[in-house]
Amino acid sequence: MIQILLRDKLDDCITRWHAAGYDVIGPQKNNNVTRFAPVEKASELDLEIILTDRTVKELFFPQTEPMFRYRIGKQAIDTEEYLPPGRKRIIFGSRPCDASAMAIDDPLFGWDFKDTYWFQRRNETVMVTIACTESDDFCMCTSLKLAPDSPLGSDIMLRPVAGGKGWHVELLSERGREAFDRIEALLDDSAAEKEPIANVPKRFDLDVCREWLADPENFESHFWKEISIRCIGCGTCTFLCPTCHCFDFQDEGDTYSGIRRKNWDSCSFALFTMHTSGHNPRSTQSSRWRQRIMHKFNYFPGKFSMNSCSGCGRCSRQCPVDMGITETLQEITKTAK
Repeated sequence: MIQILLRDKLDDCITRWHAAGYDVIGPQKNNNVTRFAPVEKASELDLEIILTDRTVKELFFPQTEPMFRYRIGKQAIDTEEYLPPGRKRIIFGSRPCDASAMAIDDPLFGWDFKDTYWFQRRNETVMVTIACTESDDFCMCTSLKLAPDSPLGSDIMLRPVAGGKGWHVELLSERGREAFDRIEALLDDSAAEKEPIANVPKRFDLDVCREWLADPENFESHFWKEISIRCIGCGTCTFLCPTCHCFDFQDEGDTYSGIRRKNWDSCSFALFTMHTSGHNPRSTQSSRWRQRIMHKFNYFPGKFSMNSCSGCGRCSRQCPVDMGITETLQEITKTAK
């Protein structure tokens, strides 16, 4: 018999998880923006939305984060390192595209240097993901060879049951099993039927796009100028993307002391590649948009054998000039064919 987590038992689950030392984080709506934040009770969760405005990336890779404090003395420089808080946590109610994005970025943060900030948070987090039974015109996970119920990056997969009374529980990792052992007595054995997953149509041909992008003849194609002419370089798409990971370091302080911070950056910004000499190898918006598409679907898969995109569609949803990755890859599919 499959175990069911009943919606009316969520408050008891949260109480038990807190007692076991877990922070519980879930989607919440605040000032018309939905994002992930700590919860104390189930009524604070917004589990009906198709996708949050902000991503779970912020919980693993904060928008700004202190690295260390430094003080310059007469004989030496003293430093004090900042480390992430060492608390276990449960992210309840993420969508498969957000959970997949964390798994996509894992090899990047563990490549030639292991980012302890990223992996400490990853290792202390249980991702409880709810399979999608609804989608909208921006969802494109199937175009990336993922799915509305993709298990990639999740520790627990919850599948909604008919009537909205709860979820089928699928344990996907030992970390997830340990967290759900704490609430096992609250789970129900039932034969309730699952709701069908969302029907997300394929919006472009990924294989055709990757082949076109890999062809050196297309690097200087006039296509890039035409497709990016609307782009204003605001960076919204990169900041809302669950897989984008560009950052820089900034020292804040005076001559004798300060804090070094890691801050998000974006390949959409002109300053991102500006040299001290004043030369900029990507001086036009079209070259910066080309870099974004090339990185996600050519360079990144060439290095890590996966695309740097989970198909959430936020780049198109929130773009102020109504463009995004979906539109670009649709045009590449047409051009290539």
